This record gives sequence, C-alpha cells and structure tokens, in this order.
Amino acid sequence: MENSRKPIYKLAQELGVSRQTLSKRLKKLEKEFSLRYTALPDLSKLGLNLKAYIMVRVLPSDEARRRVESKVKKLRQIAQAHYVYGHHDMLLEVLVRDRDELSKVIDSIHRIDGVIETETLIVREVVKYKPSDPIIKALKQK
Repeated sequence: MENSRKPIYKLAQELGVSRQTLSKRLKKLEKEFSLRYTALPDLSKLGLNLKAYIMVRVLPSDEARRRVESKVKKLRQIAQAHYVYGHHDMLLEVLVRDRDELSKVIDSIHRIDGVIETETLIVREVVKYKPSDPIIKALKQK
C-alpha cells in the first residue's frame, strides 16, 4: 500500500516469500477486496496548498438533498463528500490553492438551493495521514 509500483520480486524478498506466493496472494486480494492501484501525488507540488473541511446543513427534504448532492459532485475542488450524523448533514473535504479559491467554493456551496448554512474548518497542520492503517489492520485480522 505504500508503493504499488514496487516490483513483486522486491516485495517478495522483503516479506520472505517466493514471487509466485506473493503473486497468488495479490491476485486473491485484488479479487476478494476489489483492490485497485492509484497514484497519490504530493498535493503541494500541484499547488493545492490548502485543505479545508466544510460542514453543510441541508433542508430536511429528499429533493433538497438530491439537489445539493448533484451540485457538490460537480465541484472539482471537493475531494470527498459524506453524509454525517449530528448538527450538520454533510462533510466536504476541499483541496484548493489558497483562501481566495476556498472562498469561491464556499460561495458556490451557499448558492445551492437547499443549503441552510456551512461551517468551514481550515487545516492548519496534518498530524497523521495514513489511510492505509485501518485497512492493514483489518487485513491482518482476516
């Protein structure tokens, strides 16, 4: 999970297994868990220097939720969108170049019919970013 381009023979050496054993295990994992391989670029080198989370309250109707969801999916600065329990209805992860671009995204969200209010949290510093940790833990328990 740390480097999907690492050759199988090197991974096999590190794990102390044969290439064939590792290859079979990977094929099984790919099939069983629908694994896919992606690239994770350094966001700052792409100019995406600011990460924020926007919490959104939406009118309590299916129509409003569908409208908001449809518009949110089209905003390219939004990396993730989740429905959540609590005071807010949605949590959006936003990746942008700067505060000006963030303000434009927030304005776009406020213009969506059905949005009641938003609250924005700007990430000051990332303490941990290891999305693979819970996955590795679950795989080890399997």
